[in-house]
Amino acid sequence: MAVSDTVIQALRQLGFFEFLLPWLFTFAIVYGLLVKVQIFGDATKKISVVLAMVVAFFVVGFGGQALSRFFIGIFGGASIILAGLLVIVLFVAMVGKKPEDILKGGTLIVLIIVGIVLWLLSTGTAVGAGVGWLLSPDLMAFVLVIIVIVLAVWAVIREPKQEHGEKKKE
Repeated sequence: MAVSDTVIQALRQLGFFEFLLPWLFTFAIVYGLLVKVQIFGDATKKISVVLAMVVAFFVVGFGGQALSRFFIGIFGGASIILAGLLVIVLFVAMVGKKPEDILKGGTLIVLIIVGIVLWLLSTGTAVGAGVGWLLSPDLMAFVLVIIVIVLAVWAVIREPKQEHGEKKKE
């Protein structure tokens, strides 16, 4: 067992993921909202701390392990989505474009459609729609390889756009 596995197991036994992180998350959100809104006037910070602590304890007491599994799932999924966005930005940069160029033309629409399809596949929603065969690891690997090859070939052989006044060099 690696050191990181040992540390994670120890944290799990201490209730770090099931109690402490959901409690801290809830406390920070409630406290931040209460301080921002300032519904208690001059005593906003003192009352907000106490109220945020009480709400955080109630939320963790009510949610328990289901709440921690929810947070683990949502933040784990969000990190995967953010990693995917980073890869898209890297691919766009690889072909000499800026992230702002995604907004031009139909690129953004295509990316949104691809993102929705990937999200549906990753959540298992597509299985209920009768396209569960798309989840075959062999098919997904094959499609990924084809997409990478097509993108790589396109990036190498594409011609840069000519400006209106420039002549094409031969």
